[in-house]
Amino acid sequence: MTGLFIRYEMVKAMSTTESLLFVVGQLFGEAEPETEELDDLSGMLAFGRMINGG
Repeated sequence: MTGLFIRYEMVKAMSTTESLLFVVGQLFGEAEPETEELDDLSGMLAFGRMINGG
């Protein structure tokens, strides 16, 4: 039971750290370009190929 609790605390600390890094990145980082809408079929297929590595 103690091992499970320690693992839970580690995950909680990691998620808190990631949240803080995300917030700091949003505040002080460069503005990310707006995402494009995938409204045509060729754009969706290209996105699928990019995600699948093909």
